[in-house]
Amino acid sequence: MTVIATRGLTHLYSKGTPFQVAAIKDINIEIEHGELVGIIGHTGSGKSTLIQQLNGILKPEKGTVLLEGQDIWASKASIRQARFKVGLCFQYPEYQLFEETVYKDIAFGPRNMKLDEEEINRRVHKATEFVGLKEEHLSKSPFDLSGGEKRRAAIAGVMAMEPMVLIMDEPTAGLDPHGRDLILNLIKEYREDTGNTVMLVSHSMEDVAQLASTVLVLENAQVAMSGTVEEVYSRGEELSKMGLSVPQVTRIFAGLRERGLDVDTNIFTLEQGRQELLRFLGKGVPV
Repeated sequence: MTVIATRGLTHLYSKGTPFQVAAIKDINIEIEHGELVGIIGHTGSGKSTLIQQLNGILKPEKGTVLLEGQDIWASKASIRQARFKVGLCFQYPEYQLFEETVYKDIAFGPRNMKLDEEEINRRVHKATEFVGLKEEHLSKSPFDLSGGEKRRAAIAGVMAMEPMVLIMDEPTAGLDPHGRDLILNLIKEYREDTGNTVMLVSHSMEDVAQLASTVLVLENAQVAMSGTVEEVYSRGEELSKMGLSVPQVTRIFAGLRERGLDVDTNIFTLEQGRQELLRFLGKGVPV
C-alpha cells in the first residue's frame, strides 16, 4: 500500500527574480507502507527541499504530495494532520531542544496534537525508553545532557508523535563511530518494532546500504535513480559522475575480483563483507 507519493512535485526558490532556481522539479515517487527508503545525492541535489515538502513545511510551486491518497494541501485540517503523520527529524536535531525539561521537550509534539495528559505521558515514556534514555533524564534540562543524549531526546520528541512516516535528515552527522552505530541501530529497531515507513537522508552510502530497502538518488533537482540497494549501487560509474561513490568495502571486493579471486562484488556493508570473506575462506582458497 502506498503511504506517501508525489505527482509532478516542483519547488522554486527566489521565484520571479533573476536568481530563480528549481530546487526540485517534476518529482514523482511512491513510497510503500513499511519501506525503509534511503535518499542520497550531493549537496544541492534537492534532498532537503523534497523532505520538507512531504510534511508540508514547504508548499509546492507545482504538483501534489499525497498522504494515503489525499492531497496534504487540500485543507487546513489535512495539512495539520500531515505534519503529525509525517514526522521530520532535522539534521542536528539537538539544536531544536528548547523546553525547561526533557519531558516537556518530548511532550511538545503530542501536546500540540491535543492529546490528553495520560496519553501524552504514555507516549513520552515509551519514546524515552525506546531511544535508551532513563527516567531520571526526563526531569533534567535538555542542555544538561551529553551530545548523544540530546540527539536521542530530540529524536524521541518526533517518535512520540507516533508518525506513520518518520523522516530523518542526516541523523548520524557529527557523531563518533559509537554514536553513529547507536543511532543506526535505533532506526533499524524502530522500523522493526513499529512497521512504519522510515525515510533516511544521508551522505553516507554505507549507512544507506546498511539500512535501506529502497534507494532514491537525487541529481540536479530530479530523481536520477531508484531501486533496491543492489540495483542502484551496481551503477557505480554513474554514481561517480554525480559526485557519489559506492562504499569502500564495495570497491575492495571489486578489486579482489579484478585480481582473480572468486568473490561476490555485490557487497555494500562491512557485515556483508565479513560474511563473504568467511564464505570464501571456507573454500580453502589461499588469499
